[in-house]
Amino acid sequence: MTGSRFLLLAIFLALGCTGQLEASRSPSDGGRGAGSDAHVSPDAGGGGGGECMQARRLWHEDFETGTYERWTSATYNGDWGPESGGCRETGFSTEQAHGGTRSHRSAIQCPSHTDVHRGYGGVEFDGDRPEPAYTNAGTGIDAPHGVVVTFWRWLDVPYDFGGGRWLSLFTVNTDCGWSERVVTLGLDQPSRVLSPAHTDRNTFEPDAPAFPLRQWVRVTVYVNAHSGELHVWQDGQSVVHATFARPSTDLCQFHWGAYASGDNDGVVLFEDDQSVWRLAEPWTDMRREPWLDGDVPACE
Repeated sequence: MTGSRFLLLAIFLALGCTGQLEASRSPSDGGRGAGSDAHVSPDAGGGGGGECMQARRLWHEDFETGTYERWTSATYNGDWGPESGGCRETGFSTEQAHGGTRSHRSAIQCPSHTDVHRGYGGVEFDGDRPEPAYTNAGTGIDAPHGVVVTFWRWLDVPYDFGGGRWLSLFTVNTDCGWSERVVTLGLDQPSRVLSPAHTDRNTFEPDAPAFPLRQWVRVTVYVNAHSGELHVWQDGQSVVHATFARPSTDLCQFHWGAYASGDNDGVVLFEDDQSVWRLAEPWTDMRREPWLDGDVPACE
């Protein structure tokens, strides 16, 4: 074979191999190839070396439907209004929203004649599936790598919390039958720093921020009943790390809303854009918020 023919053959083969390689890369896999695994990179907060976090969204609510069809409770405990002295109201609102055109509004306008106000909705899980109605039995989400919950809140209140006055924004329980203590997250001090309750130990960041009033605030909670830990971020800033111990390791029911001590009489709370994600790999860097609806892409 002459030198020129050999050179032409080499160029042909090179082009052919390149074409086959490019054909094996589909646009949907970003050039990684079918069946490849993607993990979050170390600087993104996880423990892998790729581009996204292995996680699955199990539930979300943006209130745009104007119904409670996504909720196991099918209500925000509107029937508790009379027990709050008839001065608590909950419902959908177009007054303001974080995303879209609707949010959910709760207002507490006078003290309850019971010890609490209960204006909240709930979701019960059977494995990864939200239940259409409460069973208070069975098992919840099995999440050895934890669950991430994100929600947006707008709060107005004319007084400080503390001295027994509190507002709980989030509740999770481990036992579907309610035989174990819940873990809650709320405001119970004049500093207005988000604080977990019914935990063994809370370690706050030295610069933990106060919860702002009259503006939208993003709260993300990592909770893992296997390892017994909970971590909270507010608008991307680490707030507090808590430890707890329960006999059960599943996460069964989640509640959001205006659950408050009965002496509250001036709370206005808007809620929007909340989600529940089950992680399929560890989240290891608690300095960074695992905002799976935002700047941390999920693989699933």
